[in-house]
Amino acid sequence: MAEELRGVIDRLEGDMAAIVLDDDQRLDLPVSEMPGGMKSGDAVVVRIGASGTWRGAWSKSGKIKLDNGQSIKWPGERAQGEVWLSIEIDAEDTAVRRQRVKSLLDDIFHKPE
Repeated sequence: MAEELRGVIDRLEGDMAAIVLDDDQRLDLPVSEMPGGMKSGDAVVVRIGASGTWRGAWSKSGKIKLDNGQSIKWPGERAQGEVWLSIEIDAEDTAVRRQRVKSLLDDIFHKPE
């Protein structure tokens, strides 16, 4: 089973953080339950395990249904029973993603380095 999903904090909307995962799924989670110091554009790693911040359970369709009503499709084999999600900010991946975006913008606008 895959141990993590990756994505980015797309935006902060009031007291909610909109997280877009690399597989185009979206999670809207309370800012108060997110890692401190996070900001829009930060790369995140979502992991499942026996402990975490958000509780859920495996559904028959292979998704994890969180207690807040959202569902997330987890890659690989599905398990059974209760599951917990945790989210961490990945500073190294954030820097890589920002550099990639900068390079793309430079290419579009033909800015020499």
